[in-house]
Amino acid sequence: MALLIKFLLFLSLFVLNEAINPPTAVLDLSEKFLDVKDEGMWFVEFYAPWCAHCKRLHPVWDQVGHALADSDLPIRVGKVDCTRFTLVANKLGIQGYPTIIFFRNGHTIDYRGGRDKESLISFAKRCAAPIIESVKENELEKLKLSARTQPSFVFFGESTGPLFDAFNEAANSKFSVARFYSIAPKDASFRPRVVVLKDNAEVEFNQKDISDLTNWVARERWPGFVQASSSNLAEIGASGKLVVLVVSSETQKFNTTSPIHHFHKIAEEASKEIRKMPEVWDRFQFAWLDGPDLASQIQMATVSEPHLFIFNYTSYEYYLSEDEPSQMTVKSIVTLLKQNAESIDKGTVIALGVPGRHLLTRVKRMAFELYWNVAQMFATQPLLSSCLFGVPIAFLSIICYSICSADFTVDRDEFYGEDEEEEEELIDEEEGEETDHVDTEDDHEKAD
Repeated sequence: MALLIKFLLFLSLFVLNEAINPPTAVLDLSEKFLDVKDEGMWFVEFYAPWCAHCKRLHPVWDQVGHALADSDLPIRVGKVDCTRFTLVANKLGIQGYPTIIFFRNGHTIDYRGGRDKESLISFAKRCAAPIIESVKENELEKLKLSARTQPSFVFFGESTGPLFDAFNEAANSKFSVARFYSIAPKDASFRPRVVVLKDNAEVEFNQKDISDLTNWVARERWPGFVQASSSNLAEIGASGKLVVLVVSSETQKFNTTSPIHHFHKIAEEASKEIRKMPEVWDRFQFAWLDGPDLASQIQMATVSEPHLFIFNYTSYEYYLSEDEPSQMTVKSIVTLLKQNAESIDKGTVIALGVPGRHLLTRVKRMAFELYWNVAQMFATQPLLSSCLFGVPIAFLSIICYSICSADFTVDRDEFYGEDEEEEEELIDEEEGEETDHVDTEDDHEKAD
């Protein structure tokens, strides 16, 4: 009986410990990670215990660890406490928390996407996939279907020659953001070529300089009309193209009676139209924003939807159209882009937001973003925002009023009571009597 009780007690303690500290597939890494980071594949979160964003990510990161462990991929998932192991943070240049990095045989790929389970797992699987995956010719249609959401780059020909070497170099540089495939045609006389599959189309790399293939991949890695956000706008802008930002709405763009839907369709058709104009397509990338918040922060002014402007992420300058969105057509948007491409080259167009990266402009943008965020809080949650800002302001107002209205004049009665005053008067009287007595003695001496 006693043995049974001990067993049940041990079992209850084990269950309680598992409930408090559930098993995880995430490794707690230390400074020794620096010695093994180039061996195999690692998916690592660098965090600080006091960081609120890190705390929210921890349960998701545990799920990512379990999912990747069950997928039989050779990926080890770990996390590093940068407050304990500062050497790791310094060596890897960690400057913010949480920072997520994928390590693949000496290559490091920073993760800048969403912090949900699906996005993290998709990124890890993409980084772990073969850099160039060999497929058969009859699988091309399947690749075209998958390329509707994620552009794919395909090399047709034997895995030899200068074009394949350039393709292999581009794949090693961009394998974390795009998929690369090679197909060896049955016809030996087939001309080697590289194409990108996206937007239900097949676009061939036809530039004379083969060494520009990596830059071409960077420009073509996005769909023709991609959704932009604060998390991926920097990567879209890094393609070297000017970004044509369309301010739309995720909900309204499907409403056929909404002007936002109409304008979104016009912009989408314009993006397809400039695909037929290589000289214009090489300069512009279409993207749409869900709501005006990011556009307002870029322009430092209130932007309403629908809206369209051309954005240069490198300089943070932007260009506006003279036409109102309601007056724009597919032809007018294409004409606007052609004119701007020529004017920017000649320097005859005036950019707004200049100087976009200047320190003073950055300070103004920070001030506007603060104002905009506060305004949005009051617009969406007026009661909560009033309490959040009103209570501290009222408390500070009371303190300031109390300080300003306080009387700091010194009253003698506050420091000396009546008893002390009476004692002082008695002392003064005694001193006066002693003085009179001394004077009397002096008079007697003079008389003698």
